[in-house]
Amino acid sequence: MKTASAVVPLANPAFVLDTLCTHMASHELAVEFDGRVASTRLPVGRATMRLEPASLALEVEAETESGMEGIIGFLASHVLEFAHPERPAIRWSGFEPSRALADFREMKVVAVADITPHMRRITLTGSDLGRFATEDNLHVRLFFPPRGRPPVWPTRGADGVIEPVEPALRPAVRKYTIRRIDAAKGLVDIDFLLHEDAGPGSDWARGAGEGDLLGMAGPGGRGAKPADWLLLAGDETALPAIARILEGLPPRAEGIALIEVEGEADELALSRPAGFELHWLHRAAGTGLAAAVARVAVPKDRTHFCWAGAEFAEIQAIRRHWVEECGVARPDQLAVSYWRKGEPEAS
Repeated sequence: MKTASAVVPLANPAFVLDTLCTHMASHELAVEFDGRVASTRLPVGRATMRLEPASLALEVEAETESGMEGIIGFLASHVLEFAHPERPAIRWSGFEPSRALADFREMKVVAVADITPHMRRITLTGSDLGRFATEDNLHVRLFFPPRGRPPVWPTRGADGVIEPVEPALRPAVRKYTIRRIDAAKGLVDIDFLLHEDAGPGSDWARGAGEGDLLGMAGPGGRGAKPADWLLLAGDETALPAIARILEGLPPRAEGIALIEVEGEADELALSRPAGFELHWLHRAAGTGLAAAVARVAVPKDRTHFCWAGAEFAEIQAIRRHWVEECGVARPDQLAVSYWRKGEPEAS
């Protein structure tokens, strides 16, 4: 178990603690608070906050280094926010600042290949990638350094907050799906959709070559929950995630996958269980994803899970249909907006 602690001098520690507890409760975190000591269990560990006469004592417990960093950063940033305009000094015991984040890896491009007219697969190499080899969390944050500048990667200061980087050197950060990973060989495939209106990720992918560096942190973002029957739906932005979910299913899995692409040239050969239907929807033919999802009957006599990733408005329509028309319970669905019309790639 990793542990860290800090004593933060404050003019009004009771106000800061009360505001912090209210904030955590608003984000559906269970907080135990007796008026002097508050504690909460987060997905990666536990945080305890204790009132002292002129300070707030913070204690963190986590199973992993990255979990401890995450809780430290969460507590420190919110204490500083709620203490404003006061700027208290936060110094942690049991935490080493000014080093690469525990969940961060520097990666190097080793191969680039176009797998469809609009999709480019970039193979990256890096060390110590075991944490990323999980089917529970499919996504990572990629850090794209400005071209022609030496990369400056994120570090945490002594207070536990990410150190600021001057704008000219600051990497752009976007979320992507790990399409395939071989942790033993230190290799990761990321599929980039090459947008016409390129954001930082697409722009970087268009010019990427062997030896280029980028950063990778995570993983995060849920996949599909095991069930007797699955529905997977998405456009090109969700294609890497759907492909990876299909490959990871047991041989007897059943369900339907609906994938919307521009045309036939954008289809890919995807491995899937024999009992899993795959339907390609061609945007050029006017076949809409939300309309196709609405035509699928979700079985009520079997456990089921419905997963979708697409444009914001499509996801709203799909989620509404699952809840209002199909009666799919919240724990049995995951519908995620990957992008929004009129805006660049999601940050």
